[in-house]
Amino acid sequence: MNSRQLPTSAVNKFLSFAGVSIVCYAVVWASPITFFSNLFSFGHSYFFLQFERHFWQYLFAFVAVVILSRGHLWSYGINSQNLKTSMVWLMRLYAATIIITFLWMVFGNEILPVDASVLQGGKNHTIIALLVYWMSSPVANQILFFSFAQSVLMKQWGDSPSIAGIPVVVLFSALLFTLGATTSQFSIGLWSPLFTFALGIFCGTVYWKTNSLITPMLGQAFYFGFPLFIHIIRTAIFK
Repeated sequence: MNSRQLPTSAVNKFLSFAGVSIVCYAVVWASPITFFSNLFSFGHSYFFLQFERHFWQYLFAFVAVVILSRGHLWSYGINSQNLKTSMVWLMRLYAATIIITFLWMVFGNEILPVDASVLQGGKNHTIIALLVYWMSSPVANQILFFSFAQSVLMKQWGDSPSIAGIPVVVLFSALLFTLGATTSQFSIGLWSPLFTFALGIFCGTVYWKTNSLITPMLGQAFYFGFPLFIHIIRTAIFK
């Protein structure tokens, strides 16, 4: 988000970092609620539990955004501004994701979300798993770590200081995303946090430049959902 507002003091800078971190941690900590899972007897389904967790995470974060924005949600990324620019960034991420996924397969491996290890058979379970990666996780994560966290920090810090042209605020939001985002890790060992952090930098940078969360949400959905979708298709064909 291209905010040029100057921070008021070093104290406000520190407090904004501390406050945003505490709120993000509190939301992630409080979100594993199983009300609907128990109500509909889906407590045995790992992905339904994740889906509900993302619902509560989204709800808590969205309420915070509504309060902070005083109902002007478009100022916190919930809009379709700069749609043409957003789509250019999105196509770049789609192309990179497709290339990396198939290159990984060429060398005899699969790049899969860490939760794919608990994917069970059955149509319903597969659909819920895909919904987690394509809908609930991207919406919940982007609202919390970028619509809320990055917007609040930008209002205190502005675009500077920056590293390699990327505001420190974007890097910090990406770090929070890496440490706190659920179902947003690949099962590739020590490289996994780097892949998540790279996605966080992408999402934060696009949000900063376009003031819209459309591409970050769709980007995260494809980034983790496409490799899982290919895995499901391959498993169905070659089982």
